[in-house]
Amino acid sequence: MTLHVNILINTCFYLPEPKLITVEEGSDVTLPCSLWTKEDLRLTQFVWEKVSQTTDDDQKVFLYDKGHLYSDERPGQSEQLKGRVSHFPDELKQGNASIIIRNTTRADSGEYRCIVPLYQKPEMFYIHLVVGEYFDEPVKDVLSFKDWSLVSTLLSSCCI
Repeated sequence: MTLHVNILINTCFYLPEPKLITVEEGSDVTLPCSLWTKEDLRLTQFVWEKVSQTTDDDQKVFLYDKGHLYSDERPGQSEQLKGRVSHFPDELKQGNASIIIRNTTRADSGEYRCIVPLYQKPEMFYIHLVVGEYFDEPVKDVLSFKDWSLVSTLLSSCCI
């Protein structure tokens, strides 16, 4: 039954896998979002969100609205990202809605979504960002290891 539901969902709605990007903490990262049609985005809108895994309240990362950006006049951007996100204004005319997050922190890790609401149907791009490595130092004592859910997830995806 589950297989049939998954096939139906993936047939009716294209649910792309997020592109995985891994960076070191403190570095800058570009999250790509470019239309294959190269449609001019200067007179339109696009939004970047960090998808919440626990609630329906996604964090607003970046908003471009016909030349206007998040600012004091347009509140709403996540406090965690204020002052660290920018776009490529000279590349909007070629359909590039990519953003840069500067001085990344581990808290920036997660799934991001770029939404470009075009006339026909919205274009969506998904990025999974991982900042830093999961383990800072090797686990010396197996009994002190706390996050067995990650090990279980890794084993189930590759070996079971």
